[in-house]
Amino acid sequence: MHRISRTQAVPLPNHRGRLALYAAFFVLALIASIGSNPYAANASVLQLHGALSRVESFGIISHRGAAALAPENTLAAMRLAFDQGVDFVEADMHLTADGVPVLMHDSTLDRTTNGTGEVSAYSLEQIRRLDAGSWFGPEFAGEPVPTLEEFLNELAPTNSRALIELKGEWHDEQIAGAVKMLGERYLVDRVAFESFELANLERLAILAPEYARVMLTRDWNRATLETAAELKVSAIGARNQVFERDFGLVADARVLGIGTMVYTLNTEKQWAKARSYGIDLVITDDPVSLAAWRGDPSGEV
Repeated sequence: MHRISRTQAVPLPNHRGRLALYAAFFVLALIASIGSNPYAANASVLQLHGALSRVESFGIISHRGAAALAPENTLAAMRLAFDQGVDFVEADMHLTADGVPVLMHDSTLDRTTNGTGEVSAYSLEQIRRLDAGSWFGPEFAGEPVPTLEEFLNELAPTNSRALIELKGEWHDEQIAGAVKMLGERYLVDRVAFESFELANLERLAILAPEYARVMLTRDWNRATLETAAELKVSAIGARNQVFERDFGLVADARVLGIGTMVYTLNTEKQWAKARSYGIDLVITDDPVSLAAWRGDPSGEV
């Protein structure tokens, strides 16, 4: 499989011409969208990208569930987020030693469970014995580490959507297994995948092209845009500090039909700045306050 370095994009042959073709295609698509969509003035390029489409000025993503109110990446946190009526929830997925996707941000168990060591060193049966809630508060004692399947069962009957981050490198059969679970629950238009691993995004493009994909990055320059265009991702996601290196590139990404997602913003000043530069998706620990601010006419930049 063709691989691209994480730190430097492989120069594309005749990339100027290819980028121009991408730009022309998406500009024409957006013009067509404006003609048929009464909300197009507020919609971003992500209006064309399945689960990430919306009509608000920007989408709100609840960080690791309702992580300010319950232990992150547990079903308790996800249920609270769903009850809040959030646009999106974010969930991080690591693979156990026996290849089962479980919700966990860190590669190790130490910070958010009473276990120690790498997630990938333990079977699902072993991880299920751990307490993933006591570290947050005694009322969450005994909260287990959930599987992807359990998370999807909670998501399916709600009106929320989800961004699922694939942590580490996933092989074809592992990605195919996750996609099968989504398909069985008819979630193609409600779930998008994201990853720092370019190999994961390449595999998703082949195995699940119908799903929106977000390229997470620690770089933010012209080469980043070229890599994103080559991978045909829906959006680029990065920390606020990364985008601050050159907010002007946000507009260049939009011309290519590529949206932008920023994390993790928790103040009105940060929200206003993101909106002023046309950021499409905002990850926050306080989705309720951000939703109120987004809908408040006085919440101007």
